[in-house]
Amino acid sequence: MKNKDLQEIYFRFLNLVRSIEELPSFPKLDATETQLLNEVATHWKSGERLLVSDAIAMREIGSPATLHARLKQLRDKDMVTYVVETDGRKKYIEPTSTALKYFSDISNCMIEATAK
Repeated sequence: MKNKDLQEIYFRFLNLVRSIEELPSFPKLDATETQLLNEVATHWKSGERLLVSDAIAMREIGSPATLHARLKQLRDKDMVTYVVETDGRKKYIEPTSTALKYFSDISNCMIEATAK
C-alpha cells in the first residue's frame, strides 16, 4: 500500500473519530484522561491489575495530583471503577462497560476508515 493511501486511511479515521466525539452520548475526555484510560485498559486487557497508587505514580502522563484528579473524573464519567481487595488496603482500577463501549466505537472508526 502506498504512503498516500495510508495517509488517506488515517485522515478518514480522524474525521470519523471527530464526528463521534461530537455526539452527546460520547464521553468527553481530555488528553490526560484518554492516556490514563488507555493505560488502565491495556493493563486490564493483558490480565494485569493496575493499582490506584501505580496509576498516580505514572509521571510520564502527569503529576500525582493531576492523575488523582483525572482518575476521579474518569470515575465520575463511569469510565473506570475501583475494585477493593478483601483487606481493603489495595484499590485496583478496571474499565467499565462504558469504557469498553468507548473502545468499541473507536475500533469501529478504524474498521470503517479501512473499508473504503
